[in-house]
Amino acid sequence: MLKMIHADLYKTFHRAYFFIMTLVVSGLCVALVFAMRGGGAGNWTGATELGVELLGYPVFLIPMLTQIVYAEEFRDHTLKNTIAFGTNRTVLYISKWLTTIILGVIMAAVVLFFFFGCAALILPKDSDFTWDFMKVFFERFGASCLVYIAAISMSIFFIQLFNKSTLAIFFYYGGFYFTDLILTLIKCDKGIDYLLKTQMSAIISKPVDQFRDPIVITLVTMAVFFVAGIVFFRKKDFS
Repeated sequence: MLKMIHADLYKTFHRAYFFIMTLVVSGLCVALVFAMRGGGAGNWTGATELGVELLGYPVFLIPMLTQIVYAEEFRDHTLKNTIAFGTNRTVLYISKWLTTIILGVIMAAVVLFFFFGCAALILPKDSDFTWDFMKVFFERFGASCLVYIAAISMSIFFIQLFNKSTLAIFFYYGGFYFTDLILTLIKCDKGIDYLLKTQMSAIISKPVDQFRDPIVITLVTMAVFFVAGIVFFRKKDFS
């Protein structure tokens, strides 16, 4: 498995797409910090609060990471060669899943470095700021990472299911962002409480000591999509 992860990372790091995406997102964060200067929220406290509000946006980028790792192999029909070599399908699936998570961790570290580094250099430290603000931010960020991993599992599941990049992306965005609207239309409002989108909103807005239910629901959702993805992958015909 480690060799497969290494091979995927090597392939990714020798192409520009991942670096361009990371730099674009980092640049947007830096631009936001510059835009805060001179305003009422143009200080360390304001930057930390903005960081919390931005935690929901990485979910939008998840399909781009899975496309880097996974969909290209479907397009180029190279997975069948790996499987024909005798590689266990479950091990192969998990290695791709872990590679996507590793890329997400690297991207998050770079973006956070640029955002908070730029904020520390450009914005003044206000009297209301305490390091507890940062502690709470990273607690929220840690819980958000579980949602990101669950979203990765969902994105990869749709890739296995449809074997088409555009269709998989369409169902991912529809499943994450619009399922609550569908449930409302069919009078199943209680189901909204169990959506990933709802858990993400709770992590951003609720007190940290109320994270238990969102984390449990997120872990269950992650497990469901992860197992379903493996099942489809093991049965899929790559001929």
